[in-house]
Amino acid sequence: MPDATHTIGLIINPMAGRDIRRLVAQASLQSGPEKALVGKRILAGIAGVSGMRVMMPDDRQGFFSYLQSEMDRVLPIDLIPLGAGEDETTESWVHLLEEAGAEALIVVGGDGTQRNVAQAHPRIPVLPVAGGTNNVACYLGDQTAGGYAVAHYVAAGLDPADVAYREKVIHLTLDTGQADMALIDVALVRQRYTGALAVWNAEDVLGLVAAVADPIRPGLSNVASFVMPLRQQDDQAVWIRIGSPDTAEVVTAVLAPGLLGRFGVEGFQPLSLEDPLTLAMPEGGSLALDGERTIVVKPGQRLTIHVRRDGPYILDPSRILRAIGKDSRD
Repeated sequence: MPDATHTIGLIINPMAGRDIRRLVAQASLQSGPEKALVGKRILAGIAGVSGMRVMMPDDRQGFFSYLQSEMDRVLPIDLIPLGAGEDETTESWVHLLEEAGAEALIVVGGDGTQRNVAQAHPRIPVLPVAGGTNNVACYLGDQTAGGYAVAHYVAAGLDPADVAYREKVIHLTLDTGQADMALIDVALVRQRYTGALAVWNAEDVLGLVAAVADPIRPGLSNVASFVMPLRQQDDQAVWIRIGSPDTAEVVTAVLAPGLLGRFGVEGFQPLSLEDPLTLAMPEGGSLALDGERTIVVKPGQRLTIHVRRDGPYILDPSRILRAIGKDSRD
């Protein structure tokens, strides 16, 4: 095995893909063994480029031990432990691997996991690999090709501006000063509690801001895809007012695998990047960030939303491999 000259960080979120949508919809359980197989496929791709080293955090679920035992003949894999008192979170793992010298990150998880990555504000680029329930923010292509592409990215020293895009982020601020973010959508929800987090009843949704809306990807943003489809590359977002399907135009959307919902769309407003949108919840409720109720809003509270292109650089495996192929022909 040649000496390693480049380092990639790999995070596998053990909790991704295990929420209540296994009970209220037909979402599959993203089990530990399945995530371990995803890790093996990614590592096989990375091993296809010489001089690579992989670092992983201690997730306490056995992913590092398993992958090291399975792949150590072809690729050095090192454990980077958290410091004393540090929480075992995706944000902590991002900081840990970046500080340890990772040149790029590969993160396995769903939209919630990728939101946590963005909250860590990594300076290095990220490949978000689907591993949750809703994976709108994630790469859905072959995992071996994804790992192979990231390895080529760091080996060739490619410019992120050529093979990645800056992720859109929905920033929200309550009139109390509390702030948070989402990558795909922010929904205003009736319930004044977070409960089981996931939103699966259409009648609970009062309104929706979406930065990405793809008709073949499930989640609340699927509603927006029938009103104003949006790609990550589009410098726009959309605000949608939701009412009763008995009195408004009906949109039937895919909320989760195996689960459809009927939404009454009362109107919509396109948003350009940086445009402020101020909303009120006279009766209170909660805010679902990327499909999960996260913030409880008191009656009468207001919030302001801005969509900005200030998230992490997201690697595009197709662009990377096309660039490598072109260089090899020149």
